Amino acid sequence: MLVNSVVAGGSGEGLVFTGSADGTVKVWKREVRGKRTAHSLVQTLLKQESAVTALVTSHVAVYSGSSDGAVNYWEMGEKKVLKHCGVFKKHRLAVLCLAAAGELVFSGAADKKICVWRREGRVHTCVSVLTGHTGPVKCLAVAEPSGGEGEEGGDGRLIVYSGSLDKSVKVWRVPCHHM
Repeated sequence: MLVNSVVAGGSGEGLVFTGSADGTVKVWKREVRGKRTAHSLVQTLLKQESAVTALVTSHVAVYSGSSDGAVNYWEMGEKKVLKHCGVFKKHRLAVLCLAAAGELVFSGAADKKICVWRREGRVHTCVSVLTGHTGPVKCLAVAEPSGGEGEEGGDGRLIVYSGSLDKSVKVWRVPCHHM
């Protein structure tokens, strides 16, 4: 199993998620046993033809990006079991990275674009496409601005950093209440 992405998260549940080239997303439970830490497989979320290429957790969901350009997501259901809630797609090529902040999810892809998704309930809408890279977008990071909206020096916009195979890092300012 070739692991392409790993992320720890899951609302303080001690969960670790792995996304693999074999098309699986797996959930592992971390347990501290004395001075040792053990991990046990608790759930396989996805088994698909396309490789899982990116993972991110948000305050309400786990997202996976795939080599077919799709983003799947899951939420915690009854009995602490994650359940699949949907899939959304805008990219023509592989999703290579994901980031999340508040109600926004960002997907960067081999098509050189970054999609900004607004989550409303279980509906995800692409509210903006950030263009400017001349190579695939390989990594994303999101930072809250130092001043909040209404505060001195703050404009209520997130700062999004993107790294690309074009050998550049771009800085984007995205409204928290985007479009």
